[in-house]
Amino acid sequence: MKKNKKYFLLIACQLVVSLQSATETTPLFELEPLPVTGDLLKGSSDRIPVSLSMIGPDHLQFPDSRHFADLTGYFPNLNWAGGTSRPRYFQIRGIGENSQFGNEIPASSVGFIIDGIDFTGIGTVASLFAASKVEVLRGPQAAAFGANAMAGMIVLETSPASGPAGTVWEGTVGAHKLRSAGFSNNGPIGSNLAYRISVNHHEDDGFRNNTFLQRDNTNGKDELSSQIKVLWTPGNRLSVSLNLLYFDFDNGYDAWALDNDSFNTSTDEPGRDLQSTVASGVTVNWRVLDSVELVYNGSVSDTEMLYSYDWDWSNPAELMRLYGSEVYWGTDITERTRDVWSHDIRLLSAEPDNAVVEWVAGVYRRDFQEEQAYFGIDSDYDTATTALYGQAKVAMGGSIALTVAGRVERHAIDYSSWSPWSSETGSPGTLGDEEDLWGGKVALEYRAGERSIVYLSLDRGYKAGGINLDDEVPVDSRVYGSENLLSYEAGWKAFLHKQRLWLNASIFLMDRRDIQVDSSVQLGDGNTFALYKDNAASGTNRGVEMDVNWRASNTIRVFASAGLLETEFDDYQYVDPADSTDSINLDGREQAYAPSYGYAVGIDYDNERGLFAGAALEGKDAYVFDVVTGQQLAGYNLVRVHIGYRFSGWTITLWTRNLLDERYDVRGFYFANEPPYYDIARKWVTQGDPRQVGFTLNFRF
Repeated sequence: MKKNKKYFLLIACQLVVSLQSATETTPLFELEPLPVTGDLLKGSSDRIPVSLSMIGPDHLQFPDSRHFADLTGYFPNLNWAGGTSRPRYFQIRGIGENSQFGNEIPASSVGFIIDGIDFTGIGTVASLFAASKVEVLRGPQAAAFGANAMAGMIVLETSPASGPAGTVWEGTVGAHKLRSAGFSNNGPIGSNLAYRISVNHHEDDGFRNNTFLQRDNTNGKDELSSQIKVLWTPGNRLSVSLNLLYFDFDNGYDAWALDNDSFNTSTDEPGRDLQSTVASGVTVNWRVLDSVELVYNGSVSDTEMLYSYDWDWSNPAELMRLYGSEVYWGTDITERTRDVWSHDIRLLSAEPDNAVVEWVAGVYRRDFQEEQAYFGIDSDYDTATTALYGQAKVAMGGSIALTVAGRVERHAIDYSSWSPWSSETGSPGTLGDEEDLWGGKVALEYRAGERSIVYLSLDRGYKAGGINLDDEVPVDSRVYGSENLLSYEAGWKAFLHKQRLWLNASIFLMDRRDIQVDSSVQLGDGNTFALYKDNAASGTNRGVEMDVNWRASNTIRVFASAGLLETEFDDYQYVDPADSTDSINLDGREQAYAPSYGYAVGIDYDNERGLFAGAALEGKDAYVFDVVTGQQLAGYNLVRVHIGYRFSGWTITLWTRNLLDERYDVRGFYFANEPPYYDIARKWVTQGDPRQVGFTLNFRF
């Protein structure tokens, strides 16, 4: 693979030089900053004192990118955990969840928002068909997003209703029974009303072959995404936008095998990964005064989910053949219903860019309810969040600006559960907790040039506490507290070389306190333990991040990104599951799901006469998935290539992903899963997608 990678990089460099020399007499296009949705003041990408990476329409048109999962390698220090049909759980700078199994709370350190609607922890539905921009903000984003953004925030925006009128038809076919079809249409209705409609359906076989059931679609995907946007502008001072979303993802989940070859499974009860979401959002922008604007954002979403897997990863006949008659088999099934309501009203300055003071102040309310059914236990987990927040940016002379932001939040939890065996009477158990949380930012920036800033920032982020749902956990351990961190960051953002080169670099150090970690308690029989979360550790995360985008000529664009990361626990004593009276000292161990490096580099060619092509290489280092045992997933490098032609509104593209068909792992566990005694722990892994070739036809009119 190293040899192939060297050849790839050599060819890419030669292509840049040759094509640039052929077009060096042609005027060059300039790069432009993009507005940042995730910033309270809606600043531009070159003036935000935060480590931020963005992908605009140019990268989103990468033909093989069907889902946000296909873009994660482009963002420095962003990782995701397998274990579902699509990524739901993300880690930024080594911080974030990797699952939500039965009896686990819906907490998150990394938020996910689609068009202003909260999809944190349920980002399965992040289709890119209608997307116009993706932002990844790294580090605490407490002032803007509160407890769900301690490590960072992912923001996905779709094309607005106010865009140019037109219609798009798109179809894709490819290997592994890939079939995708999409349609979008937008335009005006009268003088002050505009709309946009988009529908996309995607399906494939999931790259697995179930040898027991003789089926090749037990891990397959069947995904429907649809959206309606309406924009009403009755006057220059008022606009109202309505957003309606419907997702129906009916995916299989059959990705584990006893021989660790997840491309050939033998389960008799393959799992499923279902998510159906209906959501709506409304945004009102009202220019109250010439210098003051009022903005209201409200949303409501209803999501039904089912997640299941065959926990023996096999079938009874195979188990008895391999291990004898004393074997067990079954399916783990968790059903959830999640309802989220949010209201955000804010006042902000509406002055020219050269204003001395830019400011915003607002109030936020979020009500969250998740009902869970798991092995006969019905639980109801409700949270109510009320917050006040604000941010101000003050120009201090011609080149220096100070940003101050803060948020105070009341977070209340109400939990109840019921099962026939929870007590002699079968009565429900009820727990609750309340916390006052706060976070914020202080940043100093220096404008080193017309399109260049250097900044220093101090951020405080937080993550709310929670409740351990397992009734076997002792009462005094059922509730655990919040986690917080301090982040020290320095960065440089600049447009260079006559605004044809974009450079975005940052260095950071994060001090984590009261880390929410896994612990355990011994139950009455001496051999059974209940796992739970506790506040029992501190840690340090430090690293470097960089983005480069170079318009080498009017036909050539070169891009690259890289992240370096070093993590460790400073104080972590883990209760030994084999002996609850003893602890395992994990001081100095690496934190999980935190690769020490990740990178992406690529080149796009477009001669504006029809022909276009592109290639990219992305990869990451090996990383720990089990802190106690130090078990790792191996690093990998993946190549993607496309070539196409445009004419008369038509675009034809041939593309391939994982060109060299590299075999790599995306999720691991270390535990005993083999009968008859289930006493020998082993490393279990599941693989990422193999090579896939596809053909996409797009027509715009």
